[in-house]
Amino acid sequence: MTVEENLRLIDARMEAFNAHDLDRFLDFHAESVIINAAGRPEPMKGRAAGRELVRGFLTAFPDLHLRKERSFGQGDWVCVEHTLTGTHKGPLQGPGGQMVPATNRSFRIPDCTVFKLEGGKVTEVHGYFDLLGMMAQLGLMS
Repeated sequence: MTVEENLRLIDARMEAFNAHDLDRFLDFHAESVIINAAGRPEPMKGRAAGRELVRGFLTAFPDLHLRKERSFGQGDWVCVEHTLTGTHKGPLQGPGGQMVPATNRSFRIPDCTVFKLEGGKVTEVHGYFDLLGMMAQLGLMS
């Protein structure tokens, strides 16, 4: 696929994410996708792991939304910069597995994700976002 085709695929993936259509969102990923996510010491592997990760965020932030700022690519790799927003309305799993109760506070942070695509599917995800800024905006830092 061309870079332009891959960028369109990632845009459609973002639309599914913003619609909170988890099944459609996961269809953009290979079964064996590798997910490197902020705050996770080890990569997550497979669609099932991706489902649990996104489901956890949607439970904690039912209005979670990505707004694309810019995107570009080279070969099989695509990079997208977003603004990520949400309101903390449900439990959020913190480091070490403890659950953080809802703060009812909102956040707005930069997010950057790098994707590898093969055969029209996302095979690798490298997500980078301002976790410290998010925690501060949610009132979880002293």
